[in-house]
Amino acid sequence: MSTVIEIEKAIEALPQEELGKLREWFNEREATLVASASTFALYDAEEGEAQQWED
Repeated sequence: MSTVIEIEKAIEALPQEELGKLREWFNEREATLVASASTFALYDAEEGEAQQWED
């Protein structure tokens, strides 16, 4: 059995309160990942601009 299937089954067995907590955690994690990607994209853009001036 794959890990994903095991996780799906565990999630399906959660009580509503725990499912809400998981949903909140997942949303916060997703927001953190998106914010991190945006920050790194800004850094990359700044480095690209800096290299442009050094050439």
